[in-house]
Amino acid sequence: MDNCQEKEATKIDYDYFINEVSSRRNPSMLREITHAMQKLKDPISLAVGVPNVNTFPFKKIDVQLKDGSNYELKENELKAALQYMPSRGYEPLIQKLQELLDRTHGPQDWSSRGILITSGGQESLHHALQMCLTQNDSIIIPHPLYPGSIDIMIPLGPNFIAIEQDRFGLRPDKLKEELERCRERNIPLPKMMYINPTACNPSGTTLTTERKKILYKMACEYNFIILEDDAYYFLHFLPEDPVSFLSMDTEGRVLRVDSFSKILSSGLRVGYVTGPLPLLRRMELHMQVSSMHSSGLSQVVVHKLLDLWGDTGFKNHISNVKKFYRDKRDSLLNACNHYLKDLAEWEEPTGGLFLWLRIKGLKNCYDFAMQTCIDKNVVIVPGNPFFGFDPNISCDYVRFSYSLAEPKQMNEGCKILAELIKQELKKS
Repeated sequence: MDNCQEKEATKIDYDYFINEVSSRRNPSMLREITHAMQKLKDPISLAVGVPNVNTFPFKKIDVQLKDGSNYELKENELKAALQYMPSRGYEPLIQKLQELLDRTHGPQDWSSRGILITSGGQESLHHALQMCLTQNDSIIIPHPLYPGSIDIMIPLGPNFIAIEQDRFGLRPDKLKEELERCRERNIPLPKMMYINPTACNPSGTTLTTERKKILYKMACEYNFIILEDDAYYFLHFLPEDPVSFLSMDTEGRVLRVDSFSKILSSGLRVGYVTGPLPLLRRMELHMQVSSMHSSGLSQVVVHKLLDLWGDTGFKNHISNVKKFYRDKRDSLLNACNHYLKDLAEWEEPTGGLFLWLRIKGLKNCYDFAMQTCIDKNVVIVPGNPFFGFDPNISCDYVRFSYSLAEPKQMNEGCKILAELIKQELKKS
């Protein structure tokens, strides 16, 4: 690849990316003992204060799948699921995820890189941002972006370097201009870039491989880490799987966030972050004193499912999920083209769950979405939260989701929206 992989990898000083609060975190002795116990066979435990699983009322958990297959959690697996476990996660699941990442993103160096299992991808984002950012630190973000990430960042008081996107994702040329401006004015360079590269929420765009190569070279040159939030990686509608930042990371400057929420179950709350061991360790220390670990029951359920399916079963499931949402997207696009083509404009989503529309002639869609539409029993999201670091911004965008509505509802909803937009335009 034509990027900084061609030269000898730079040894990164990870302390530079860790803020003062995170650097003061010390290991929890009790959590460390829990991890050490996992490596022992039949230890005589007079240490940690965990309850005895024999007092729990559960004997067996039977999981029935829609294809007619099933599996059970019982005996030692059930005990592991119901008991405290190490903060980094259930070791058999971590091994499964390593295999999945090796197949999906190329063989990884697991001597320098690790996995931390979290309560959905959101916890991964929270701990990564809390680890790195402090008041007035700069962070690169796409514009617009996922409100769940903005809401973590704002209380930390960073300086936002917001870079516009087009149909191919974040624009490297605009980022280069901003970084050079920082150098010229002697402004501290950003420590991190947050990016939602596949089927970006809300725009539905996917960052091209060529742009990823350029951005990774810039990360090497300007010394920032890439927080690759890729919750929709397995929900893209492209002919080939996207090339990830993780797959091109030779310097150890990518923290990649994945989640099972969109493809297995959002309620199980199982996500995972992959990245350099020194950074994952800081995030793990945060978990030790917060959630302690992601749900043990959920982790064991997911592990058993992946073990039952194998690689072929997992790929078949992903294929079915993609087809489901692709059909949903096409139904919504048909409804929009029929009712809204003269009133709004949009790009076809490359994956995910959302359609990002600009309403022609409306300067600010907030009241329209939050009051006018809701009064008519149609629920859409105004674009304002996706520019949330600037609460006073006027936004003429709205976001539709095609995950739940049936085609008949999409048609009815778009028909109502068309009439409401026309009424709003008459007022102005």
